[in-house]
Amino acid sequence: MIEYLKLENVADERGEEPAKVARTLVRLGCNLYLHFGPSRDSRSGVSFYPEHPTERMEHNIGSGDKQLTKDSQEAVIKRLGRGDTTTEGLTVLDVSPNEVSQKLVLSCDEIVELDSKPEVLKFQIELMEQDDSVCVVVHPDDVSNLPPPSQIGDGVSETAGGASTNNKFNIFQKNKIYKKKTNPEIHKIFWRTYIFLREEFDHAPKYKEIWQAIYDDVENSDMEDSLAVRREFDPNEIIEKIDSIGMPKTTKLFWIDATAGGEISSQGNYSLSSLPSLINKLKKDPPKI
Repeated sequence: MIEYLKLENVADERGEEPAKVARTLVRLGCNLYLHFGPSRDSRSGVSFYPEHPTERMEHNIGSGDKQLTKDSQEAVIKRLGRGDTTTEGLTVLDVSPNEVSQKLVLSCDEIVELDSKPEVLKFQIELMEQDDSVCVVVHPDDVSNLPPPSQIGDGVSETAGGASTNNKFNIFQKNKIYKKKTNPEIHKIFWRTYIFLREEFDHAPKYKEIWQAIYDDVENSDMEDSLAVRREFDPNEIIEKIDSIGMPKTTKLFWIDATAGGEISSQGNYSLSSLPSLINKLKKDPPKI
């Protein structure tokens, strides 16, 4: 039996925020789950089949680990980004065994009853009440595929016990992933933002205005309640983190490019100080966006 890991504990061990770990996992094609432990009190929910969303019935949620739907995974990430750990309104997936009767019609129009055929019915459950005993958990195999936390930051980070992960980072960088400064998608994000601001304000935007617009776009998409909100300038959401202008350290953004199977194909960072020269280059040879 799989022992799922509590997201909060994984984040603490990595020295990162739970929302950041959750978003990285989802971007890599992994799933988030809710853990329902044993409880004396019944847990209130409403179950329904996706094919018939209006036909709902009361459901007592039993113990176990249940996968969140894609929309609810995004909702959890946004809630965690605000420090909100509520579960009311989230939807999980579940299955139940079912027997389907089978009949055989003979050439003489005689109907023969056959043994029932077993099948699994997939349905969804919406949580109707807040339950503080329910927590977000993740699959241990997915956690093992996460990049070291130092790869998305300053190159050196501290573990929960205080030990430096710099050596681990160097080994990982040499043996697994080539770290690059940028990629064509980053160029498209900057150019897409440049075009938007130029048309919106009827003047050529300064490079810091471009950076700030991207920062605001990323922050708003991560914090907004509405699941319909998506990043305008970074629709593929490859930006993992972006520093705000005026930070004491070198202002950078950090990106991850993953394959359809969830494996990281490349990743790296880009500095604000390099943006003016890139904008001039893009003006001469604009990318197709």
